[in-house]
Amino acid sequence: MSDTPMTADDVLRIAAYKDRSAALEAMVIAYSYHRVACDLAARLGRQANNWYCYAAWTSKAIGRSLDLGPESPFIEDFGRRLRVPQRFRRLFRAALLTLLGPSYQLGLSLANRAIFLETASLAVNLWNDTPDRFLQVSPESDLTPQPPTFLTDLLSPADPRYLKDAAQLMVQAARAEDPDERAELLLGANIALSAYEQARAQAALELVLYRPVRWLTRVSWRSLRSLITRRPFQRLPLYAAAHDDQPWPTRVLESLWSSLYTRHLFAVATPLSDIKVGKPLAPPPGVDLDEAWAPIQNEKVRKLAEEFITEDREASLAGVRDWVSYRDRMRFIVSYFRVYHKVDALFRVPFDPEVADGLAEEMRKGLVPQAISRMFADRPGLRPRRLYRYPSETDPDVYEMAHFDFEPFLEAIPLGSQGEPGE
Repeated sequence: MSDTPMTADDVLRIAAYKDRSAALEAMVIAYSYHRVACDLAARLGRQANNWYCYAAWTSKAIGRSLDLGPESPFIEDFGRRLRVPQRFRRLFRAALLTLLGPSYQLGLSLANRAIFLETASLAVNLWNDTPDRFLQVSPESDLTPQPPTFLTDLLSPADPRYLKDAAQLMVQAARAEDPDERAELLLGANIALSAYEQARAQAALELVLYRPVRWLTRVSWRSLRSLITRRPFQRLPLYAAAHDDQPWPTRVLESLWSSLYTRHLFAVATPLSDIKVGKPLAPPPGVDLDEAWAPIQNEKVRKLAEEFITEDREASLAGVRDWVSYRDRMRFIVSYFRVYHKVDALFRVPFDPEVADGLAEEMRKGLVPQAISRMFADRPGLRPRRLYRYPSETDPDVYEMAHFDFEPFLEAIPLGSQGEPGE
């Protein structure tokens, strides 16, 4: 890994690059989060995890779910969880690709890029000449052109006070000499960053989880009618509409599906194991739950935590009923942060050494690889894998999303107008 810290230019270049597959893009972002986590550790230490440690493993999992190729680990794992017989796996894959569609890939990728841009730019700017700013995707700013519909539909608003709190707490943590005090301040920063980015991703998450139901109930028959009449229709507004605006049968099926998926199929990736979010959160080996759940002493951090959890440990650690629910999701995430706060394994590189070396090499050149097979063509130890790409013409409404350029919609947001990070 490079000894040179990540810069704002690095973050912007990585987030704005648009000529790579969605799965590979998430891999680059995951490795970049790991780099940011290690850069912060130079000032904040490794006695407690910073938010970017968690983000690296999450983005790697997103990359797995965006790889929909013939040997997709996401589809294979999904088939195993649903106990699909091997002889029906090809049919299952074809059905799943139809239900997910290109807007699944592109919507999730868009949210991942935007969140990386906003959270990583905050971290790399903390100790430079302008520590009070971060880059934001601002589709509603007077400084930007008229945004495409999908940008406002798939990036939900989020309270910027959480970013201000995160910046303040990380700067205070760097100044703290007591390890326990520093760990609490970092916990607060982690909570604040997740409160922001989970709100920002809300619409994209709903698109991802609800899309199969909306395809079945609202899009499939319209597609057939469009094929017969040769009259096109807009799909994305149907996929991106709010849950409450859907017809009653669609709402019922969406709630049932997202609850079923949460309780039985969805897991949060960590370097130790995958945490099934539908089950109570258990501490990993070596973690004393009483110690991890000790009362929070810092008032600001305690108030941040109390926005989402209580001191009722059993209720806070309970499984999630529906991952679409922001409150339930944040309750689980904050509990996860408390339990895994000092698990050093989260600082590990989230890739095998050969892949990490290749990503680091390409990033140093300022280039982004187009395919894993091309990146490691001269490394016989790695088996090349083709990454699946949907033909854009199968869903005309996502063509613009596939070729979207972030740059015109970026704005530097000053946090100083609400108070300096070091206050």
